[in-house]
Amino acid sequence: MSRDFESKEIIKLLDKLIGCTEAVGETNADEKIEQNLMTLIDVTNWCLDGIYQSSETMGRPEYSMNKIGFRAKCALLDYKNWLDEVTG
Repeated sequence: MSRDFESKEIIKLLDKLIGCTEAVGETNADEKIEQNLMTLIDVTNWCLDGIYQSSETMGRPEYSMNKIGFRAKCALLDYKNWLDEVTG
């Protein structure tokens, strides 16, 4: 089974659809940037929920389900470690 879009294509599309999320210090621009950030947070929550659901198959006797669950659990742990690093 081939994927319809590669990760880089999806990232470029999301970047265009969501827009900038880095504050610039100008009220009118930052209002739009805050809306973009809220959209990014919603998309991130959706992604994390999907990864978590996949992680629930780790430990299943079916090889493919366990493999997918393991990959998802590793990704979640990588995110946790990254958050621990950047938030001190």
